[in-house]
Order: sequence, then C-alpha cells, then structure tokens
Amino acid sequence: MLDPSFLPKEDILSIHRQEIERSGGEPNIRKPESVEACAEAPKATFGGEYLNNLFEMAATYISCLTIRHPFVDGNKRTALASALTFLYLNGYEIEESFDLELADLVLDFLKKELTKEDVAKHLEEHSSKL
Repeated sequence: MLDPSFLPKEDILSIHRQEIERSGGEPNIRKPESVEACAEAPKATFGGEYLNNLFEMAATYISCLTIRHPFVDGNKRTALASALTFLYLNGYEIEESFDLELADLVLDFLKKELTKEDVAKHLEEHSSKL
C-alpha cells in the first residue's frame, strides 16, 4: 500500500469546528491529548508495514473519536466526517442508500451492535473509487 494521506490534528479540529457551526453544539475540547491520539491511531505500523487497510484506518477514526470523546459536543459527527474525509483524500467516496445510513452505522457501533471491523467492512462495501 502506498502511504495514505492522514488527517493531522489540525484537520480534525477544523472538521469539528465546521460540524459545530453547521449543526450547533458546544465548541470546546474536553481532552486535547485525545484529539492528537486519534490523529495518530490510524497510522499504526509493525515492521514498517501498516497494520490496517484504508477502510480499517477510516474505522479507526470513527472508533477513536467516538470512544475517547475528546469534544464537549459533536464527537460522532466529527468522527464520521473525519473518516469520510480521510477516504476522500485517499481516492474513495462512500455511497449512502438513505440519508442517515452512516449516522446509524456510528450509533450501532457505539451501542456495540457493530464492531470496528463491521464498520470497516461497511465502508469498503459502500465505497467507490474517485
């Protein structure tokens, strides 16, 4: 795999600001160190090889940002937007069959009805190359 384009912490913070401006909520950050950790989490390697494919990396943005909950508001929205932005930067877009499909995906993950692997599989199955 070529080196993916990852989202730096500043991009995640920018996505969060946009989500709060668009949909409302408290803009403050509860745990700045968690934003940094979530920016780094998808980059996991062993022996110089990435541990995950692009879709698993996107699912890592979702799982990390929703579980670590670094923002006062907008964690789920920021997580999903970060994952979709990451995939877009790496040449993929996700097709939704209905407006709330991806939001439901995140909620089902948080309710433990889906695993991180399920999220990655869904993203891969519903993606198309740009």
